[in-house]
Amino acid sequence: MAVATILWLGAGAVHAHATLVFGIASVSPDPPVPGAPFELTLTLEDPTLTPVEDAIVFVELRPLAADAGLGLRAPSTEAPDLPPPLVAERLIETEAATYRVEVTLPAAGSYHLLVRDQTFQWEEANASVVLDLTDATVGRLPFILPPTQVAPRNLWTWLLWLVGLPVIAGAIVTVLVLTSAKAPAKSGADEAA
Repeated sequence: MAVATILWLGAGAVHAHATLVFGIASVSPDPPVPGAPFELTLTLEDPTLTPVEDAIVFVELRPLAADAGLGLRAPSTEAPDLPPPLVAERLIETEAATYRVEVTLPAAGSYHLLVRDQTFQWEEANASVVLDLTDATVGRLPFILPPTQVAPRNLWTWLLWLVGLPVIAGAIVTVLVLTSAKAPAKSGADEAA
């Protein structure tokens, strides 16, 4: 029973985070005052609208300027090659699936908001949103974080899961069977009595 539990838990770790994550970005106050701090809030849900809790989420803000060649990036699981951000902050989960950070941007204008989900080691999901900080209200800005690669990234990890674990499980079962106490055989005289 313990072996089955260990194998089941190990298999669950391999398949973590293989779904889309739907997000909403918003600011408060809306619209923010240029040069003054404002609160950036993200809410995250999976495709079944279950809140995504305990995520490690970062945001990066860069000026969105056509002459700088900085376009809006498509959702990706690769770290994009971008110029250094004006703001790079980790968001803190303040409620279930609600992440917040206080941000200050120098001037009004349009900014490239890059959301980076780094919840699982060796995985990163990125989504881009245009954050327009002019006189108009920002409202709710939807974005999608793509599914991340859940397969191990090298051959040795795969070999451990595909060969090593079954061999170890087989060895444990064999030892348990061979060392289990055998019931003593009853003789004919014991049965007659």
